[in-house]
Amino acid sequence: MTSGHGSRFTRGVSRLYVGLFGIALFAAVSWGQTPNKQQTIKLARQSYYSLNAQGLAEFQCTIVPNWHTLLTEQKLDADTVNRAVLLLNKIHFTVSLAAGSDAKVTHNDVSAENAQMAQGLSQIYSGMEQMTTGFFQTWTAFSLSPALPEAGADYQLETTAAEYRISYKEGAADIVTILDRDYAINYLKTTTPEFDSTLRPQFRKSSRGWLLSGYQATYVGKSAAETTELQIAIDYQTVSDFQLPQKLDLKGTYGGSPFHVEVTFSGCTATRH
Repeated sequence: MTSGHGSRFTRGVSRLYVGLFGIALFAAVSWGQTPNKQQTIKLARQSYYSLNAQGLAEFQCTIVPNWHTLLTEQKLDADTVNRAVLLLNKIHFTVSLAAGSDAKVTHNDVSAENAQMAQGLSQIYSGMEQMTTGFFQTWTAFSLSPALPEAGADYQLETTAAEYRISYKEGAADIVTILDRDYAINYLKTTTPEFDSTLRPQFRKSSRGWLLSGYQATYVGKSAAETTELQIAIDYQTVSDFQLPQKLDLKGTYGGSPFHVEVTFSGCTATRH
C-alpha cells in the first residue's frame, strides 16, 4: 500500500459507501380506499420478523471484509493484491447495535509507514464505517421492527385486488410503500429535496415472519455523479435464538463505477432485555 496503487484502491473503496443510506420507495397504479386501515396495518406489522418483539437488547460482531475480492475489482495486479491483503488483514473491525440506536463501528489502528499510507488507511476506516452503518440503517428498518407506520399514525392506505399502497410523510420525506396481499413489501419510494430513492426488498418466510433476504436499490442525488445502483444479498446465522446477518454480498455502481464487496460477520454475541 506504499505505491500509487494504495491511493487508487482507497478511492475505489470510498465509492462503495455513498449509496447505502436510507433508501426507500416506489409508486403504483390506480387505487381504491381500504375500509379498515388500522386492522390492515396491524396485521401487516405482525407478519414480519422483529428483533424488538424477540427481545433483542444488543448484539456485537466482528466484521471480516473479503479484501481480496475488493482489491481484484480494482484491477490491481496479483502481487499488489497479495501485499495489500497482508496489511489489510491487520485491521480488525467490530460492529455493535443496541435496539433503538444506530450501529457503531470500531477498529484498531494499523501503523503507517508514510503519510500516503496513513491517508489510505484513514479512508478505509471511514469507508468501512459508512458502508456498515449505512447497511444497518436499511436492515434495522425491516428487522428490528417493520418498515411500516404504526396503526394509529397519520397515513393513507389504499388497495387493489392484488396490492396495498401506503403513503405518508416523515419530516421532509414523502414515502410510498407497496405490499402484496400477503403483506410482503414489494417497493418503497422516498422523495426528498436532496434525493429520490427506490428500494425493492426480497424476503424469505421464517417461522416468525418475513425476514429480509436482500434488496435492490437506486439512489439518485442532485447530480448523475451521485447516482448509486445497489444489489445486496443477505445470509443469516442464529445467535442466541436471534436471526442476525452472517454474510453480505454487495454489488452495484456509484457514479457509473462498479463495485463488489463481500463481508462476513463472525464471533457474534447477543443479549436480551
